[in-house]
Order: sequence, then C-alpha cells, then structure tokens
Amino acid sequence: MNSFKNTTSQNASQRYVLSPNRCTNVFLVGKENFKDICSKRMLIDTETLEEFCPQCRSVEKEDQKLAIETLAIKKKNEIIHLYDSFADNSLINDKLKKATFENYVPTKKELADAKETIMYFVASFNKEEPTSMIITGDYGVGKSHLCVAATKELMKKGHSAMFIQMNKLFTKIKSTWNKNSEMTEDKLMSLLAKVDVLIIDDFGAEFTEKDKEGVTWKQTKTNEIVDSRIGKSTLFTTNFTIGELAGMYGERDFSRMMENAEMLEMHGDNYRLRNFKKGV
Repeated sequence: MNSFKNTTSQNASQRYVLSPNRCTNVFLVGKENFKDICSKRMLIDTETLEEFCPQCRSVEKEDQKLAIETLAIKKKNEIIHLYDSFADNSLINDKLKKATFENYVPTKKELADAKETIMYFVASFNKEEPTSMIITGDYGVGKSHLCVAATKELMKKGHSAMFIQMNKLFTKIKSTWNKNSEMTEDKLMSLLAKVDVLIIDDFGAEFTEKDKEGVTWKQTKTNEIVDSRIGKSTLFTTNFTIGELAGMYGERDFSRMMENAEMLEMHGDNYRLRNFKKGV
C-alpha cells in the first residue's frame, strides 16, 4: 500500500515541473481594491504542456464553488417568490389551493391515464419547446385539481406558472379599473402573457352569461390573452365539447386559438362527490 502511495506521489511530482515564468494575473487587495500582481512561479503540466499558476487555479475553483452555491440560493429564493406570486396572482378557490398529484385519486382508468399525461407534461416541460393542451370532459372529474397540481410542480422546477379561472379573471380585470388598485390592467395582461405556463380553467364559461354586451367584452379579452400566448405553453380546461366551443367562439377564431394544441379527454364519476357516495 505504501509503495503504491509513493509511486502515485512520484508520478504526480514528475508530471508537474516548475516554469521559469511567473504569474502575471492581477487581483484586487483590501477594501480600497488596490491592484496587485500574483507573481507566483508557474507550473507546467508535462502531459498537456499547459502552463498555469497553482494558487490562481485554487482561487478560481473556490470562486466557481461559491458561484454555484450562490446560484442555488438564488434559484431557491426565486421558487419561494414564485409560490408567493402563485398565492397572490393565481385566481382559484381556496379549496383548490390544496390540490396535489398525490391527493388526486382517479375513479377509473381513463382518469388515471389523464393524471399520467399531465404529470408527463410537467416532467418533460421545456419552455424552449412550448406545447399546449385542451382538457375536456365531464363536470367534476378533477380537471382543475390536476392543473393546480401541475402549476405547483412546475414552480418547484423553477418555471413561472399561473392558474386562472375565467370568471374570476374577468372580476380581477375589472378591479384594476379602480383608481386605488395597485395592479393595472396592462400589468395583469402582461403577467398573463409572460408566464412560462398559463392554465385557463373553465374555458368558455363567459358564454353562460345572459348579458350579451358582457359576453362580447369577455370574448375580446379572451382573444387578447390567447393571442399574447403565441410561442408559450397554455393549458385550457373546459366542460364543453370541442364542437360547442367552436360554435361559441366561431370556428375560425377557435381553430386559431387551439393551433397545435393536444386534446385530453376526462370522463368519469363526479370527483367532488366521491366521498359523498362512500357515505363519508
């Protein structure tokens, strides 16, 4: 064992030889940042013929380690900020805020497959290769639950994501018209346009109102939001069929909105009533 260590040490000492040159790297000293020259003797790597300063290389490695640690702290703080932003800006019901992939229990295989599909979307998400999805299906099967869970998981990975329920969004937009509002309509629309992933929940709900003028305004705003998402990933959930949505928005506009979007169907028992049926 000792002979192996000695051989290794000898090999290392033979690999590096002193160079006649001295290091000319300049560094700053003290609070006054006086410039000084390293002037340490250089070494030569006899295998690669690279000439280097051992002291400066050691300092460089420490700097790289510190930079990696600083970046990790920064990323952690960004994730915390994203969670705060989710709480402040994502327009959802309080009950949905507790939704996770773990506490979603599908009532049939089709819903289990849908859960896997959405989990795969999160796991494989790349903002440089945006993909969109429209999730259709029966009322209460857990579309919103899975999408809130997806929003949280995307933020854990350091992406910006936002979940909005359509009717709550329009209420939020109107609230920005108040002169005392800290959030302006432009800022809100910019936020919706810039996030890596925007999830629009209950798409088409604005057409259930009787006020035709209100529906027209909401449709215009919806078009603005969808248009601003070109080149970004957007997920839609809806209780309507594709045919019904095409009739509501007009086939041409709806086709443009859903361009390159994948469709995921979710059908099954009402997820919200599962405990009621069990007598819980």
